[in-house]
Amino acid sequence: MKRSKILALVLAVLLVVGTFAACGDGSNSSTASQGGASSAGTDTSKPASDASEPATSDTNNDAPAGDDTLNLVLTMEPTGLNSLLTTYSIEFSMLKHLYDNLYMLDDNDEPQLSAADDVEISEDGTVYKFHIREGQKWSNGDPVTANDFAFAWKQVLNPEVAADYAYFIYDTLAVKNAAAYFKGECEWEEVGIKVDGDYNLEVTLDHAVPYAPFLFSFGTLCPINEKFYNEVGADNYSKETEYFCTNGAFKMKEWTHNTRIVFEKNTDWWRADEVSLNTINWTYIKQPQAALNEFLSGGVDMVGLSTGELIDQAKANGYDVINYTDGSAFYIYFNHNNEYLKNANLRKALALGFDKQGLCDTVMKNGNVPMTSFTCPDVKGFDGKSFAEGLTAWNGGAEMTPAKGDPEAAKGYLETALSELGCTVEDLSASLSIDCGDDDFSASIAAYYQEQWRQNLGIEVTVNPMPTKNGSANRKDGNYVMSMTGWGPDYNDPMTFLDLWVSTGGNNQTGYKSEAYDKLISEATMMEVGEERQEKFYECEKLIVEDLPVAPSYWRGACYAINTDRVESGIHRSTFQDINVVFAKMK
Repeated sequence: MKRSKILALVLAVLLVVGTFAACGDGSNSSTASQGGASSAGTDTSKPASDASEPATSDTNNDAPAGDDTLNLVLTMEPTGLNSLLTTYSIEFSMLKHLYDNLYMLDDNDEPQLSAADDVEISEDGTVYKFHIREGQKWSNGDPVTANDFAFAWKQVLNPEVAADYAYFIYDTLAVKNAAAYFKGECEWEEVGIKVDGDYNLEVTLDHAVPYAPFLFSFGTLCPINEKFYNEVGADNYSKETEYFCTNGAFKMKEWTHNTRIVFEKNTDWWRADEVSLNTINWTYIKQPQAALNEFLSGGVDMVGLSTGELIDQAKANGYDVINYTDGSAFYIYFNHNNEYLKNANLRKALALGFDKQGLCDTVMKNGNVPMTSFTCPDVKGFDGKSFAEGLTAWNGGAEMTPAKGDPEAAKGYLETALSELGCTVEDLSASLSIDCGDDDFSASIAAYYQEQWRQNLGIEVTVNPMPTKNGSANRKDGNYVMSMTGWGPDYNDPMTFLDLWVSTGGNNQTGYKSEAYDKLISEATMMEVGEERQEKFYECEKLIVEDLPVAPSYWRGACYAINTDRVESGIHRSTFQDINVVFAKMK
């Protein structure tokens, strides 16, 4: 019996029984990879994690739990913790604990000066003159200097490094001449990043970026100790415990791959007196049911609840369930270079051929809601109101894409596609597949898509479960047909979602290219925040629905529980931070 058939039977049984022992959402994270990958079983800023990694056991947290130790769950092995290459939400969250940026976000998600203790901003908003806080040390004892930031950003812009977020510096932050340097058209000395002595850093932008302080707090812009980086080598940097050199609230103490990551307090950090935790244990537990069991037995202090069944279990055991919106959008990647998916009508048939509302109501039952546009409702527009709500009004009050799908319209698009492609449904069934995470939750979502396409379109799609790293690598290499993944917002502006589909974007791995789309984003990039710029974004949303680089599926509403018998306060979860426990306090 084929794997795809087995998954369909699994789904049928699960729907009857009404339970889903689940884990990460099979699409999330940083890149909020988006499956879930955080200690609460969620993940996304960046790709929302789309899968879970195998652990050596389902409960492998054998570290002692003291009153200065916080035990958390990870549902994926990070694809990496090199700030130059990181893309998943949970990875960016971990970087916030290990590194101190020029700005860091507070509990209100507002940027506050951190590694820099002063900044002068020019009247036109294009020049930032930072003074780096003196007396700070790297974990190897070296002083933290302005050069550590300049060196790191130079590596981000080095094409040989192949940083997915290189565009974050030259497009999003719009650093002067950064794009030209990235393309090899100018020298580093011409880039708007200047070091003056040990503690002065000047950054010049092509134009004012209102949310620039928020961008300076982002993980890709973490500093790097140049001497240490060169000593260990680019290929080794941040891959094993001994290859970390950090300047944040915590240091890397242990990274046992697929088992555990342990952080220990950095007593040299400038706010160390405010940090009461000595240790953070991040333990890999692949399946969400196993994670909940570990939580109920006291082995971990917080757990994600990715399905209604898990939520009910937590409540039945006397725990309060906490809800928050992490802003993550989950969708199906289409490979536009595939011989069949290059056809727009086939993409429309598949996108309309499944009921998103049904997925949320019958499979997940956890607060997730159908995507009716691309940018999540938590991101604000120019007027401070939800961009998604403004988009609906712009579209005459109608959803950009229907929550329940449209099977009849999907059948029509399929017939047109078959004619244009000169193929049959049998040809499609022999060729179409979808990659997903290798955890229960991911499999249940993939099986739902599979059954919906079978019922509504008569197409048999093969499901390919795999670890996060494999799915991520396949998308980067273009070695996939369809793939479940997602994205979480990096900053509070629609651009954080919409610049994903620029044809040259480092995080666009669909093969989608549109001159019209590129032009809209380019024009919006140069505009001041306002109504005219927002109109450009509305047009981008329209093109996404028409061209379908991806098939929108759901926005995540994350749920988790905390053991308040051990945790007193300080666990911060939000749209733009996923998880931050730097200032957590234990009882």
